[in-house]
Amino acid sequence: MKKWMVILALSLTACGTTDINEEPDSSGEVSNDPAESSSFSGFVMDQNEDSILVVDLIENRGGAPIWVSGVEKDMWLGKKVEVEIDGPIAESTPMQGQAGEVTVVESNQPKGADLNESEALASALSEVDRGNALSVETMEYNDEEDQWTIKMRSTVTESGTERITIDDDDFEQE
Repeated sequence: MKKWMVILALSLTACGTTDINEEPDSSGEVSNDPAESSSFSGFVMDQNEDSILVVDLIENRGGAPIWVSGVEKDMWLGKKVEVEIDGPIAESTPMQGQAGEVTVVESNQPKGADLNESEALASALSEVDRGNALSVETMEYNDEEDQWTIKMRSTVTESGTERITIDDDDFEQE
């Protein structure tokens, strides 16, 4: 009987260990996920009234999408942003968090192009179904053809790559 009690005590002790470098969050749970962060950067690939879907480039973190709520009402679609999350991050797909601070990052505008990257992406997003949390795979401007080619891929399904060609015409954003 004593033998079983010793085994049980050792088993319970082993289950309750915590690494000394781990700190519990406000709910008491410890997270070691390096992908978890309170800041995200990427392109705004979709938006609702006060929420934006921020998705980083495929190469960076695999196109990790996060819905960020509590942003100012604006035309966000296509803009590159840096977002600080205020509070916990829901680990759904896509992730969800409350905006602390949202900063628009200046977009590249290749020599000879009328549109910058954000404007070209916004135009491309108006031509696709945004229901699959798309991420930018590549975005290139061809000076000879005066066109942008943007390749996007879903971050939640295996639906393949969407290739959109946009004429580089200067346009006014609403």
